[in-house]
Amino acid sequence: MPFPFSPTDAFEAGALLGTGKAQEIGTGFGFAADVPPTPSGLGSRQSRVLNNRVGISRRKLMRWMVPEQPIVQMYMNPQQVVSQYRKQISETRTKGGYVLQYWGEEITGLNINGTTGSSGIEGINVLYDIYRNEQLMFDPYALFLQAEQEKAEDEDFTDFLGLGFINDANSILNPSSQSSKPSTRNKPTLASIAFTVELYWSGEVYRGYFKDFTVTESAQNIGLFDYVMSFRVTQKRGFRTNFFPWHRSATDGPSDSRMDGTPHSFRTTAINQATASRNAIDQPSLGRSFVDARGQSGRRTKRIGQSGLDPFEV
Repeated sequence: MPFPFSPTDAFEAGALLGTGKAQEIGTGFGFAADVPPTPSGLGSRQSRVLNNRVGISRRKLMRWMVPEQPIVQMYMNPQQVVSQYRKQISETRTKGGYVLQYWGEEITGLNINGTTGSSGIEGINVLYDIYRNEQLMFDPYALFLQAEQEKAEDEDFTDFLGLGFINDANSILNPSSQSSKPSTRNKPTLASIAFTVELYWSGEVYRGYFKDFTVTESAQNIGLFDYVMSFRVTQKRGFRTNFFPWHRSATDGPSDSRMDGTPHSFRTTAINQATASRNAIDQPSLGRSFVDARGQSGRRTKRIGQSGLDPFEV
């Protein structure tokens, strides 16, 4: 899968400035979480979100940040994302009534399922490597730790034979060859790598770990592979807002679809030049005229819902 365009990179930002494309910096391709509004005092934090704001049409794809690896962009968005929020409350019945104990919120669960589409089994390979990234990334650390342990055992054996003075003399004559002491900082573990995976999705960042990963291949859909991923969220940052032109305010009264009813979240859609130039590279035939087999002309356009969950947002 290709690396995503990220203007938050200092070198990329410098290149844009040098080519006169400074307006493209920070126009929706970054991965920073949106700042959540503070509670208004008269309602939830949603009450501070303004209505009739200007929207920018852009396509958002899920991106995964795995330790020791670059950010991986999914080939296509999943077909379904289920967020599971639960509170841990124990109920005990006694002679005098029920005793309730509230232990706070449980770890949030994300159940992600979809298909890799035309990327086939190679798309599954990418997701599988994301799922077990800690196993792949810990191999270099394991080799280093093993070499460090063998080096320490050799030094102990040399001291046991009474040849430690040779190392001392060598250190005095050649200080640069003096062996360094083992590092006292915490060494990486499988858990430290597995528990720091981050998901960037529509203005929110989810940090956590994978619980399981299931792949389904069936004769009814030859060449297509379905997957189910269970992700446990230990930290959530950011704030998600409306993204379609028909979305309306959730705090300015009950649902009313009249023109003078509940205000829309957006009043107009601005053209994102950076997105337009990116689409021109990714989909050069988009918007061009064509003639079909029957001799009828038309134009190629995007269709909402053709590639997964919320493919086009404003």
